[in-house]
Amino acid sequence: MRRLYFLNSALLGSGLIILSTTVSAAEWTRSASISAGAVYSDNVNLSSTGGESELTPTLTPSVSLHGKGGRARLDLTGALEINGQGGNNDSINPRLQADANAELYERVVFLDLNATATQNAIDPLNITGADNLSNRSNRTTTYSYKISPYLRSRLKGIADMELRYTYNELNHSENTVGDTSSDTFNLAINSGPEFADWSWGVNASDKTTDNDQGEVSQLSALDLRLGYQINRQWQVNGSVGTESNDFASVQSSRDGSSWDIGARWTPSARTSLDFGIGERFFGNTKRLSLSYRSKRSVLSASYTTELTDSTTLLSNQVVFLVTDPFGNPILNPVTGDPFFTVVDLPTIGISTFVDERLAVSYSLKGKRTTLTLNADMSDQTYQDSTREVSTMGLGATLRRTLSGTVSGDISLNWDQQEESGTGNRESDIWRLQAGVNRQLGQKTHLRFNYSFTDRSSNQSGQSYEENRLSLSLMHTL
Repeated sequence: MRRLYFLNSALLGSGLIILSTTVSAAEWTRSASISAGAVYSDNVNLSSTGGESELTPTLTPSVSLHGKGGRARLDLTGALEINGQGGNNDSINPRLQADANAELYERVVFLDLNATATQNAIDPLNITGADNLSNRSNRTTTYSYKISPYLRSRLKGIADMELRYTYNELNHSENTVGDTSSDTFNLAINSGPEFADWSWGVNASDKTTDNDQGEVSQLSALDLRLGYQINRQWQVNGSVGTESNDFASVQSSRDGSSWDIGARWTPSARTSLDFGIGERFFGNTKRLSLSYRSKRSVLSASYTTELTDSTTLLSNQVVFLVTDPFGNPILNPVTGDPFFTVVDLPTIGISTFVDERLAVSYSLKGKRTTLTLNADMSDQTYQDSTREVSTMGLGATLRRTLSGTVSGDISLNWDQQEESGTGNRESDIWRLQAGVNRQLGQKTHLRFNYSFTDRSSNQSGQSYEENRLSLSLMHTL
């Protein structure tokens, strides 16, 4: 695996060199900022009995770089949280979201690059804390990079073809978490405009994932899709396929045939609904995708049933949001608050599981106030054991502009996790947060934030309460 690491690092470096020469004539926008602050906790050890208080200083420089030319694009946001906590905790925590695309040969050869760095819970069913400033070791910094060259071809309106190879590597800062790499080949052929109301497609994929303990999993699939546009609003669609998989499993089957049938409804340019049912080797599948957008509100919902693993979900993380729910660009996604630790992903490992997931989001925007509501649910059925994990979350956030220089926000979140089969762990987390921002100048603002967390668990020593106060000063350079 180390040989592959150096080989693909060389490929990634070569891709960056090609990209830099391609975007040399691009239009660039750059920004940088630095934030200094302090965080007070009345229970820094997240202890269930007798909390210990601590004041931690923080320093967070950040940079944002965006470039777009005729044949290339680069979007990069990075930040480095430096804290004075000491001890066994990481005093430096990086955050990175970098995406790039280049057209290497006109209309034929392309290259995608992606790199991320973020902090994740190793086992989300154990105590982690909201961010990196708690004296708990249940987290790791995950570094991911992808290099994906691909070819495109258009067959005179009859079909469009894309052949893609993706190499992805995940490395973790903690030695207790295994590093992984994957190779994915994908061939997609889709119908062109000559077919008018009819649409069809062929998709073939093969993904091999291995870790540094020598464990290997392979997922291969072939799907044939067909759709018919009945009228302007309705389309019926379906697919048939087969999959051949090789991974650790105690289930009766790991591969077999698959089918799906559904429809898409688009009553207007602002509303779309896509839904369907089907079957794969592990059982019935359901899918739903809803999108509605008006001038002041946005509603989205999705329901999926997928065969996946934690390495796939980790490599697809979005570290920094670059647009708000209404599609407006977020000029500086680094707020000055401590970096949160991602706790809503599965236990890090190579285990394959069926993930049945529902996500709903609604945003309402007024002249000075924005309300956002979120709900999510996930049922994970592991294939290599009898383990099942269920998670559920609800959240509400209210943001309001109080004056020309002052704004405030308040949020309330509830998360529940349950494990059965190989364990019997349950936890509930309530978190209340309130913050105030004050603009001190054109490039400087002050933020004060309070949060309260209450975690209850059926496991000894896994419950706690914590109050947090933080003050940060951010200056844009």
